[in-house]
Amino acid sequence: MLFKITFVGLLTGSILLAGNAQATKLSAVAYGTISAVSKQEKDNSGGKKGGAIVGGLIGLASSGGRSTRTKILRSGVGAAAGGAAGGAMASGTEMAYTVDLVGGGTVRVVMDTGNFHQGDCVSVERGSTNNMRRVSSEFCTRNEEVPEEHKAEHEKEANECAQAKQELLAAEDEAAVKTAHMKMNILCQD
Repeated sequence: MLFKITFVGLLTGSILLAGNAQATKLSAVAYGTISAVSKQEKDNSGGKKGGAIVGGLIGLASSGGRSTRTKILRSGVGAAAGGAAGGAMASGTEMAYTVDLVGGGTVRVVMDTGNFHQGDCVSVERGSTNNMRRVSSEFCTRNEEVPEEHKAEHEKEANECAQAKQELLAAEDEAAVKTAHMKMNILCQD
């Protein structure tokens, strides 16, 4: 029974990681002007849930051949501890930017950090994950006249950023995480 529960937990974790790796694929680069900037609390519900699942599985696995009551107790304690740890890691504030797109419409970009201001012209890398970079005002005021090779360069940068995010998600040890995080910071920041 314990083997089945552990296998299901590992399978679920693998599916979640595969979904996150797919989330880094870029779908489009658009240009626009920031019309609003606000600070908000991070939504930490996903961290709590994920931490609770992992904590509960660890608690269950650590109960070994003990009684059912001990297994339930350890699973509950593990889930509570994992949920608290996951929620704490996902807490804090983040910046929310509303961007009026050149082609019409708006998009809201939420980032952990950023030094963007209302009125900035930005390229918005939209996909399952978003990124934003400050660009020349020409991309917002005279977008049709900007040569395609300049827009292609922004798409290349966006793809490099998306690949760096994917490498970070795929990192398997502390050294690989540090290297991938540094690469992502270099390739994704403004």
